Amino acid sequence: MKWALPVVALAAVAVAGCGGGGGGGGTPLSKAEFIKRGDAICAKYRAKNEKLQAKAPVKSPTDPSATDEQVKASGPILATLAANLRAAHGEFTQLTPPTDIANDWNNTLDDIDQLASKLDTAAGAAKRVDRQRVVNEYNGILLLNHRISTFETDYGFKVCGNQG
Repeated sequence: MKWALPVVALAAVAVAGCGGGGGGGGTPLSKAEFIKRGDAICAKYRAKNEKLQAKAPVKSPTDPSATDEQVKASGPILATLAANLRAAHGEFTQLTPPTDIANDWNNTLDDIDQLASKLDTAAGAAKRVDRQRVVNEYNGILLLNHRISTFETDYGFKVCGNQG
């Protein structure tokens, strides 16, 4: 059974749903439209990440029984995941969130930036077979993913923030 990509990637890329920093500078979207557009972005990147999952090694790089080759092989997967997350983030920033969640969404976008950075760091550590660093980064990845997913599911996204 393959290891699950950090839910952050599946969720965060599929997560990061929408708008940022005041969004594209336009009129704030309604909640329903914001969710609709964000979920469309999330669905697009979730599909990309599911294809990426098919290329992942059988064991997670955090699994103590993973071979060095499996740990190394996870590096490019994690790097691509980070790139997908950044691309999704770029699309989300084109949306203008409803005024009542603008601050929360800006915090979420900051979390997404941090998540992408941690994925990149984990990718580099995996390529070097620095197992402890991979584990350390995963701890931060999971925390950020939880915060992002919680915001999105609590706000009402159907795709963003959902694990399935």
